[in-house]
Amino acid sequence: MKKRSAYCALPAPSAVWVLSTIVCAALFMSCARAQAPVSEFFPATPDPFVGAWQGRWSGGEDVDPDIAAQVVAQGRGKYLIRLTSKLFMRSTLWALVEADAKDGVIRFNQDGYKGEIRDGNFTGGRGTGDRAFSMSRVTFQPPTLGAVPPANAQVLFDGTNFDAWEDAKGWVLVDGNAMMVTPDTSDLVSKNKYKDVQLHVEFRLPFMPKERGQSRGNSGVFVQDVYEVQVLDSFGLEGYYDDCGALYKVSPPRVNACLPPTEWQTYDITYHSASFNDDGTVKSYPRMTVLHNGFIIQQDQEIPQITAWKENERLQPPPTQPGAIKLQSHRSHYVQFRNVWVVDLAAGT
Repeated sequence: MKKRSAYCALPAPSAVWVLSTIVCAALFMSCARAQAPVSEFFPATPDPFVGAWQGRWSGGEDVDPDIAAQVVAQGRGKYLIRLTSKLFMRSTLWALVEADAKDGVIRFNQDGYKGEIRDGNFTGGRGTGDRAFSMSRVTFQPPTLGAVPPANAQVLFDGTNFDAWEDAKGWVLVDGNAMMVTPDTSDLVSKNKYKDVQLHVEFRLPFMPKERGQSRGNSGVFVQDVYEVQVLDSFGLEGYYDDCGALYKVSPPRVNACLPPTEWQTYDITYHSASFNDDGTVKSYPRMTVLHNGFIIQQDQEIPQITAWKENERLQPPPTQPGAIKLQSHRSHYVQFRNVWVVDLAAGT
């Protein structure tokens, strides 16, 4: 026999009361989850260290007088600092430094370089000698950010509705005439289908400092259903064949033009579909040009295979029919998009 509790005389709560309590708690948690991404992944106050930095060496440096840095948050007060001479260029990597922030300051002395980031200034020099540098944080404005659709464009998203798309369940409207994908939803698929297109997309990546690689703000922009330009927080990385701006697993970007997370970025894509001989064999494979934040990262690039994750999918023949524009939903990555429009280059041909 179980020992009777001193509180057993209290009346048991009714089933209705228990059920209503559970429902209210579930609704509260659901609302909390829905509101968390905007504040957690797109914080109102940006990280004081993360971003692109530019400056000059002092002391009569006349070979490479410029210096630049990309500071990447790694979570728990840790940062990765990439030191080089130029931003948005495959310039020589001078040092890749891991440093901690303490009391609002980052200090390091590694790999022949020392430095300090404090109060919006990045100063330092060589580990030995009197060569010194000073840098300021820079914000890059993509030249086509906010581009007005031309008269012959079809507007797929202008911030007001999802009328140009198939089932948009799980995609929500957010501030700034933007939309955001939420977890456990499907890709956003255009109702109209296309072959050759000129496509403009603006996107913003979440701040996910504790994540790494493909788990850091992952999405994608697809043309003709199966050809993806990767969307990913690759700020401060080399730019491989699965990083931001890559034709996924086919062609890495010529240069990593990725901006820091939470900053609006642009893709301007020109795509020409495959052509076929009379017997159905491939005459020419698709080709794509991509400008990322105004930088040419893919130039008339041939796409000899599908840009898929698995090899058996990559080896499928190119599509013969028009396909959708798609924005990818990738697990729990709260990526935002806005100002999406397309020009059908095959219209009237």
